[in-house]
Amino acid sequence: MMERIGKLLPAIALTAAAALVVVLSLKVRDLNDRYSKMAERATRPYKGMFVPTFQTTTLEGAPVTVGESPGAGRQVLFVFTTTCPYCQSTLPAWREIKASLDTVRSVPVAVYGISLDSARLTRGYVAKNQLPFPVVHFPQDKLTALYRAGSVPLTVVLDEEGRMIHSHLGELKGRTAIDSVVAMVHWKPEPRPAAPPKGAPTPAAPGTTRAR
Repeated sequence: MMERIGKLLPAIALTAAAALVVVLSLKVRDLNDRYSKMAERATRPYKGMFVPTFQTTTLEGAPVTVGESPGAGRQVLFVFTTTCPYCQSTLPAWREIKASLDTVRSVPVAVYGISLDSARLTRGYVAKNQLPFPVVHFPQDKLTALYRAGSVPLTVVLDEEGRMIHSHLGELKGRTAIDSVVAMVHWKPEPRPAAPPKGAPTPAAPGTTRAR
C-alpha cells in the first residue's frame, strides 16, 4: 500500500501544481483586466463622468462658460489640434452635427470647438476651414487632463450639470456616428444624487440594523 501511495505522490503533486498554476494565471489575468480598466478610466473619457466648469473666451473675445448650462441645456464640444489629420477628416461630421443642432428647439444647445493649439495657429485653422462654431481654449493645462482630452479628435456631449452623456474618441464619420451625437442631446440621465444634509445620520446598508 505504501509503495503504491509513494508511486502516486509525484502524479498528485504534479496535478496540484498544475491546478495552482491555472488558479494563479486566472488571478493575474483578472488583476490585469482590472488595472487596464482603471488606467482607461484615468485617461479616456467615459459616459457618466463629471467635468469641472470653467470660464474662457472665444477667439473673438466673447465670454463662455463650459461645463454647465442653464435649465436642461446641453453642450457639445469638439476637441482638436490644428495638425491632427483625423481632426481634419472629422470636420465634415462636426459641421453636419452643428447644422442639425441649430434646428433643435426642444432643448438649449451650445456647440464649441476646443483647440489644444495656440491662438495664432487656431485662428489660421478656423479661417482656412471656415468652422461654423465658436472656438475656445482650456484656460489651464490641467483641464485637458480633467476632460480626458489628451487624445483627439474628441466629441463630447455634456448635460446641464457637466456630466458626460456621450463621448467619441477618434475620427467621426458616417450617418450612424453623426446621428448618435445628435440623439444624445435629447437623452435625459438620472438626476445627480443629492448630498445628505450636514449632521444627518448615515443610512444603514440594506439588511443591517443600527446599533442602539
